[in-house]
Amino acid sequence: MIKVKAPATSANLGPGYDSFGLALNLFNEYQFKRANNLKLKIEIKDNQHSFVNIKKEDNLILKTIEYMKQKHIDKIKTDNLEIKVKLNYPINRGLGSSANAIIAVICGLNELYTLNLSTDHILNYALKLEGHPDNIVPTLLGGFSINKIEDHSLSYEIFKLSPEINALLFIPEFPIKTAEARRVIEDKISINKVIKNIANASLITAGLIKNDINLLKKGSKDYIHQDKRLRLNDNLNIFFKKMSISTECPIFLSGSGSTIIFFSNKKFSLTKKIIKNTAEQFNISYDIKESKINNEGIIINRDRK
Repeated sequence: MIKVKAPATSANLGPGYDSFGLALNLFNEYQFKRANNLKLKIEIKDNQHSFVNIKKEDNLILKTIEYMKQKHIDKIKTDNLEIKVKLNYPINRGLGSSANAIIAVICGLNELYTLNLSTDHILNYALKLEGHPDNIVPTLLGGFSINKIEDHSLSYEIFKLSPEINALLFIPEFPIKTAEARRVIEDKISINKVIKNIANASLITAGLIKNDINLLKKGSKDYIHQDKRLRLNDNLNIFFKKMSISTECPIFLSGSGSTIIFFSNKKFSLTKKIIKNTAEQFNISYDIKESKINNEGIIINRDRK
């Protein structure tokens, strides 16, 4: 049996649209084994042990298996393949669940069928399925990553961050699908907005590498995507604006949302109280999780029992 723990990720971080990715110490868990089944079996449960049903057309575990079978038709036989998944955070909340599933399945099949894939192979396969690199790189390799596609080629740089950086995840009950969130982004951006985003993305990079929360705060404003995505939900939009002025923490929409991520090098006691009061004011049901930065990436173990 192969056991895989794939970390949640937070992409964009405001001005780093489709470029920045950050791995968190929050994991979905996967088990891969050859069983006595007559056909492929996939079982998905949440952390309350309830079954999670995903439509076939939205099931990235299944899509990744089919893609990998095409690439390795002589090695991957799925008639007796059994996959069990435990989701420790909800999907469609801007925490990289798509990349999580894709990377976990590629790595699980790689180990189970001895495919001997390199890191570049894994990332290139994942990129074909995911379409953008900001979540797949930190899911596999951890840390804070700056990623780009140029001339159809993926390149990235990874930074291991200080253990003093704390993240707080405000996870609303309602989802925002990435496809929906991408539709609201303009095709043309003014040069003035681009200049501001470049400057702020540079401040975010410096702040994370130097463990300087004040630099994160200074660079947290985005001019390309974040405001438009927040407006997909009126209550979330107002909540975000109120939290931006009522807490000292830098805050960002995580990925395409709906999760909002806060950073600090202190405890979040006061921030949690402000969140509770503000969320109640706007009738937002939510879960909240604290996390450190995950500098290691995916965890893969072979259970020989």
